[in-house]
This record gives sequence, structure tokens and C-alpha cells, in this order.
Amino acid sequence: MSLKNSLKTLVVLLLLIIPALYYGLGARPIYKIQEVRIAETAREMVTSGDWLVPRYNGELRLQKPPLPYWLTAASYRLFGINEMAVRLQALLFGVLTALLLFAWAKRELGGQIAANTVLVLITSYIGLRYFRSGEADAALIFFISAATLLGYRILQGEASHRQQLLFYAALGLGFLTKGPAAIAVPVLTVIAFAFQQKRLAALKSWLNPAWLNLLGLIVFMLLALGWYAWILGNMSDAASYFMGRQVDETFISGTHAKPFWWYLAHITEFYAPWGLLLIPMSVWYYKHRPLPAPTQFALVWLAVVFILLTFTVNKQMQYALLFAPPIAILLGHYLEHASAGFARFNRGIFWLLWLALLAMIAYAFKKHVAAELLSLAWPLIILLPLFAKRLMAAPAPSYPMLLVAGLTAAAYIYAEQNLAIDAEKTQVQALMNETSHYTPLYQTSPGDGAVSYYAARVIPPIKEQDISQLLQQKPEFWLIAKQKPELHGVIVQPQKTEGGITLWKLSLAQ
Repeated sequence: MSLKNSLKTLVVLLLLIIPALYYGLGARPIYKIQEVRIAETAREMVTSGDWLVPRYNGELRLQKPPLPYWLTAASYRLFGINEMAVRLQALLFGVLTALLLFAWAKRELGGQIAANTVLVLITSYIGLRYFRSGEADAALIFFISAATLLGYRILQGEASHRQQLLFYAALGLGFLTKGPAAIAVPVLTVIAFAFQQKRLAALKSWLNPAWLNLLGLIVFMLLALGWYAWILGNMSDAASYFMGRQVDETFISGTHAKPFWWYLAHITEFYAPWGLLLIPMSVWYYKHRPLPAPTQFALVWLAVVFILLTFTVNKQMQYALLFAPPIAILLGHYLEHASAGFARFNRGIFWLLWLALLAMIAYAFKKHVAAELLSLAWPLIILLPLFAKRLMAAPAPSYPMLLVAGLTAAAYIYAEQNLAIDAEKTQVQALMNETSHYTPLYQTSPGDGAVSYYAARVIPPIKEQDISQLLQQKPEFWLIAKQKPELHGVIVQPQKTEGGITLWKLSLAQ
């Protein structure tokens, strides 16, 4: 594909993925626990001016790396403290990951496959879910993808000295985003691929020149471990406690333990609608061995992630986003090259998807009067890239791929804004409106960061058994809790209720 055609294709893709990730970004309240932790920790950084020691509800939070807090805090400085600012960094890293995979897949596999890869990455359910949320996973996927793809180029002997240094920088920034997975996935993928290709000599040549790798390790150490060294030097006891607890929860005891086959059971739904093609894709790849080296690399990448996640105690949906880059590459290649019965099966799946997604659009027309529907920008997500492709005669992506991707994104946004709304997700935001005069105000332990976020001040958590002692010091205060505290000698009066939580006034009985 020529440079001119590549630019046309990129314009078409960006006209779909940027509106799909941006529209309605600030409309949802902050309520998911992972998003809440980052949003409130970053808010406390900005308001306190202390960017080195993360705090959540006023308490130390050292068990997670700080880069997501810093990125969100920087977004607050630029755009103010609001829901959109929380989520903009996820959109940015989603687009950057799409561009990264497009550039690599175009060079290695061709423009049509590169376009398919981008559409699968962004418009799968899990892509839309995490590239529109202020969590750490979008940044992690970008740094892992950058390191892994740079590792491929180094292994092929095609990387410049600058790219080799960027490999170490990506490892370091990935570690500073979400810990060891950012190192394990790229390094093990490159090593496993070298073994699979019987190219151990390429691994040895990686060590030359020695000065470059030494410089790369220094870059990695500074980026990955510089903050940790400062924390350990200034608060070693607290750091050891929090970091040890994180290792235990992730790899030993597990707070979200699931059976080893959990990802296999859910991978189709996580990558819907494209996940419907994973089984025929697997059969097709088995029948068409040997595969091109870039495709084999994606398969090794996928296998490494699967093994790592299978043997990790904690299993959560956001971890499954680690599958996204290799799955997107493999599906992108399969959709371009599938023929005969596989191509007919794919067309049948596409027709079913069109009908299902169009039915949802028709439901939206039925639910909303014309004026309301016209105010919704999501129909443009479907039409704009189609018109742009036609107008510019862009060679990729194909119309069927573009239509399925656009319909999927539109359906997701409509469902998010109209079908997934309930009182529980908005109750904290509603309750905290006009609560500035309730002072002192506490919340029951362990505390919800959304309470502090929407109060725009730290609302300290307090254990129920400590309430009576606090009342000896403060004869009257307010408490946010789901259940009415039952305490001897304490008057508890409801002040305001939203959904399942209530603002209570507490005072000592006379």
C-alpha cells in the first residue's frame, strides 16, 4: 500500500475510532472501583500538591505504580477535575495503540490486514470498555505492545539503536503503569519466538553492542524503579507492607480467584462481536501451516499471555485486555485471507451481526423521538467513515468490516448511555451534591473514593466501632453509610438518601 493510500486508510479509521472512544466520555459518573481509585488519588495529588506519595481517601496508597495517577493528575491540570479528564488518557493510549499496530501490521502483513487489526482492537467489547475508562489498562496495553513489537524488530535485526533504547523505555514505563506484566509479556514473547523460529543466535546478537544494552538497562532502571527507590528510602516500612500485600493478592491468595479455564470460557464474549470468529480462525490457522513469521509471532504472543494469565490466581476482565493486540493481528490476517467455506462462514456471521446490530438501532429509534435521536452523535460513527471511504476511494478497510465496526461502536455507546444506567451507578454523585456544609463528614470504612471525588474533599473512612469514641471529641458529625449505625447512646437521624446509601446525622444522646 502506497503512502497516499495508507494516509487515506488512516483517515477513515480515525473518523471511526476517535468518535467511538470520545462520544459520551464525560457523561457517565465515576463508579467502577478501579476507575474511582485512580480518579480520586489523582485528585488528591493535584489538590495537595504532593505528586510523589499517592493517597486515597487521605490514606497511603503504595500498592500500585504511580504513572496512571500522574497521567490523570496532568489531565486535571489541563482540563479541570471532571469525568472526561479522568478518561482522556485511556482514549489517547487507545488511539496510540491502534496507530502502533497499524504501522507494524502494514509493514509486515499489508494495509488491509492492518486496517482489520485496528477495527478489531478498538471495536471489540473489551476495547470499547477499557479505552473509554479512566483505568490503567489502556496505558499498559500501549507500553506492552510497543515493547513487544520493538522486540520483534530487534530480533529480526531491523532495529536502530534508538529503537533498542525505546524497547527498554517501554518496559520501564509499562512497569511504572501496572507492574511486572509489562516486563513478562514482551520479554517472554520475544524469547519464546526466538526458540520457536530456532533463532537463538539472534538473541545472542541482541547483547551487542554491550554499551547500548547497558545504557538501555539504565534507562529501564530509572523509569521503572526510580520512584520505588525514593519511596523505599523515605518510607520503607509502609512501602514493604503495601507492596507485599499487592504481591500476595495478585499471585498467592488472590482477591478475585477464578478457575484456570475462566478466560477460555469468556474470551468470545469479551471480544464480541469479533470473538464469534475465534474458533473458525483457529481451525483455519491449523489447516494453513506453516504461517508467515509475523503471524507466528502473534500466535506466540497470544500463547505467552494465555499461560501467564492462566497461572495467575487473580482473574479479572481487565486482565483479558492483554489478549487484545495478538488477537487483533490474528483476526485481521484471518479475515483478509480466509477463503472457500471459511469465507462463506464469515459472511454469514457478518449478516447475523448486521441484523442484530440494526435491530438495536431500530430499538433506539423506537425509544427516542426524532429530536432526541438527532441530538445523539453516535449515528455519525456509522455513516462518517463510510462516506469518507467512498469520497477518498480509500482501499482499506472493506465496507463490511467498516459497517460491522461502526454498528458495534454505535450499539455499545447507545447501551452504555441508555440501557446500563441504574441508581446504584449515580447514587454517590447525586448524594454528594450540596453537601459542602456537612462538616465534619465521614464515611464507613473501608470507604468509597467516589464519595471524596464528588465531595471535592477527602471524606475519611471510619470503622463503626470507632464512632462512639469520635463522638466524645466531636459531639455531632455526619456519616455516609449504606446501613444505619446501631450504637448505644447515639442518636442517628437520616438527612438525605440516594439509592442504597444515606447521609446520617450522628450525635450523643442527652
